[in-house]
Amino acid sequence: MTTVAHTLPYTPPEALGIVTDPATERGLEPARIAGVRLDLLEWYGNERRSLPWRSTRDPYCIWVSEVMLQQTQVTTVIGFYERWLRRFPDVAALAGADTEDVLRAWEGLGYYSRARNLQRAAREVVARHGGRLPASREALLALPGIGRYSAGAIASIAFGADEPAIDGNIERVLTRLFALGGDPKRAPLAGQLWALARALLPPGRAGDFNQALMELGATLCTPRAPRCASCPIQRHCSALRADRVLDYPESAPRPAATLERRAVAWVEKKGRVLAVRAPATATRWAGMWQFPDVELTPAQAPQAALAKSLERSTGLRVQVGERLLGLRHQVTRFRIELEVFECRASGGRARALAYDEVRWAAEEELARLPMPSAHRKIARSGPGS
Repeated sequence: MTTVAHTLPYTPPEALGIVTDPATERGLEPARIAGVRLDLLEWYGNERRSLPWRSTRDPYCIWVSEVMLQQTQVTTVIGFYERWLRRFPDVAALAGADTEDVLRAWEGLGYYSRARNLQRAAREVVARHGGRLPASREALLALPGIGRYSAGAIASIAFGADEPAIDGNIERVLTRLFALGGDPKRAPLAGQLWALARALLPPGRAGDFNQALMELGATLCTPRAPRCASCPIQRHCSALRADRVLDYPESAPRPAATLERRAVAWVEKKGRVLAVRAPATATRWAGMWQFPDVELTPAQAPQAALAKSLERSTGLRVQVGERLLGLRHQVTRFRIELEVFECRASGGRARALAYDEVRWAAEEELARLPMPSAHRKIARSGPGS
């Protein structure tokens, strides 16, 4: 059987921008490149998981899946992906949707800037590209929310372009495969990995190859318990040969989570609850509805801080009563502790002084508003819920 392996020219490491050392030079030998390609693609063809976005070549569907999969587990994404496509089946539907509907459909996936950028990009695609997602990496990179990884993934999977794509799974596979030390998020290793990923691409099969690398990292070449005995490219792996698989990648240690304490106001009037919409410039939960809250310093009493913050941000004077509940929420590197207090309006009128909008919302209206998951839990646990 003839394969592409015998026709591939050797590319010197220097030409790929790689700082050479003996291990790296050996890693780029044509026979090894060909072996990795052949073994990985054969394994992927036989063992890949059946996922809904793998049954389509629709660029919009692939784009949506790639954005959802950023920082979110596959098992979580599947249901959201299917519901999203029923609600927003194409670029035009997403571009024309109400932003609150988009955020509500995203609720539960977190990192809501992804949803906002998806819609912003959809509107640009309609305005500048006739409603069709552009095929080139450069044009994709110009769209909101699409970075180097997403552009490579979409271009290769949806359009068949010979473009690499590196996510955390691929970083781990490549650093182990070539036993490359250093932090994969920083120079010089970050550049070396992109160059290696491009050198490994089989012409015309980049989409499958990129997905195979991701699949390998997600299912076998995992961070803490890699299943090396089942790995299709184990015979090519420098880290396995040196019995140092768990030494790679040499990522910088994650900083400890920062504790953030917040007091939240549950203000009820005539069967309705005061809800506020965070401004579009907010660093967290921009454009989302929530209950008025305030970040606490270690020395602050939550009741006094909450009353003062409510008057400043909404113009409403309240008497802060008993603590209703407490809950914890994790957002990236922040560990957020929320204390919810029942409040009674004693004067003033609710206005949007520090928010984009304020509203006295009935229970059924709260259910329709897009809310971050922590505040959704509060809505479900408040008095009378």
